[in-house]
Amino acid sequence: MTDIVFLLLIFFIIISSVVKDPALKLVLPKGVNNVNPVNKVIVVSIDQNLNYAIDEYKTTYDQLSTDLQTQLKNTPKATVSIRGDKNIRYEDVMNIVMMADKLGAKVVLALDGSK
Repeated sequence: MTDIVFLLLIFFIIISSVVKDPALKLVLPKGVNNVNPVNKVIVVSIDQNLNYAIDEYKTTYDQLSTDLQTQLKNTPKATVSIRGDKNIRYEDVMNIVMMADKLGAKVVLALDGSK
């Protein structure tokens, strides 16, 4: 009987070391809204229905790269600020980040300035 209890104890010790919690439990920070940009900021917005806009100009995903490239040629050293609705997938925002990065832009993600 003691052997069975001992084996069960060893089994639970081994299993508990295999099962682990996630390495990082993330709570993303709120942003601060009192930063003055040095360069012009081109704002790319994505709403929850995946409608896209560059500053106040609405565009489609297929045309977004061309329109963004035109904006960057007109404003060298501009920073691209991506404002994605909190209800869209992370992948949709990262596609725009990679698109802007390929065009050579400095990319920042916009956060909610309220606390």
